[in-house]
Amino acid sequence: MSFLGPHPPFAPPIPYNRMYNPDKMPNPVNGDIKTDHMDEQIPYMNHLVWAEEINNSQARILKARYYGEISYIDACIGKILDAVEASENSDNTLICFFSDHGDHMGDHHAWQKESFFEASCRIPFLLSWPARIPAGQTRDNLISLADLFGIATSAGGASEMRDGINLLGVIEGRLQGREYITGMHGTPGSSQFKIMLRDKRWKYIYMANGGFEQLFDIEDDPHELRNLAMVAPSVIIKMKTLAAASCNVPGAKKALDGKGVLKSFAFAVRGKTRIHQFDCSIQRISYPKNPADALQSQIYIKAK
Repeated sequence: MSFLGPHPPFAPPIPYNRMYNPDKMPNPVNGDIKTDHMDEQIPYMNHLVWAEEINNSQARILKARYYGEISYIDACIGKILDAVEASENSDNTLICFFSDHGDHMGDHHAWQKESFFEASCRIPFLLSWPARIPAGQTRDNLISLADLFGIATSAGGASEMRDGINLLGVIEGRLQGREYITGMHGTPGSSQFKIMLRDKRWKYIYMANGGFEQLFDIEDDPHELRNLAMVAPSVIIKMKTLAAASCNVPGAKKALDGKGVLKSFAFAVRGKTRIHQFDCSIQRISYPKNPADALQSQIYIKAK
């Protein structure tokens, strides 16, 4: 099953649209903007969706609607689980609940996604299989959506991991989990490429545009407010070396220079644009130069 939400425009149905009080919502958690916006994807995405001037009051309203969408989806999933539990073989039914990404929701002066801050890249991941997995466990394994393929094939009796690990084997104590995990964004070899490497304590982020680095102690600084890249050189060397080694695979080798080091480019400000999402099938591809002309446009004539 796949659900579109929670997703902009944050419009859950009644009564979920008024379930949460905006005045009781927490404000976004922001660090120094030089650190938060070191990744130029963030200000680029803010401008793309008209979110660069959202204040705390507006953010609390959006968060209340966002929580409403989550509760609506929870109710929908509850109906599915009720049907599963009513079946004869419910104890031997494997359920995986996960998301494709998070949403900054104003944290780090950011909206939308596509960064390696926790708000964007750390997602819900729940497994239920009463016949094989004890209930109520909370684990700190480093996992990825790439592990879903291995979960499905293992449950079906023909294990094949591809880019993932045997997570069921890890949960059952038969196998060791990952020591670290990597994530990549953008085309390897381009200035927009960035890579994240994370172990259970440290998160390292490298951005090819400018060769910028971030290092966060997730145990001590879970909100990622203090960039320690300049004060922990030994950790930086280790994490950067591992990140470069992770790129030495088909499809990512262009992220490395001739010496096996992550490429960097002279910093360049990325041009900003807006996302219009017009319906080109009815010849509406942009806004009119004069706002009043919208009332005379073809889209409104056709609607009549």
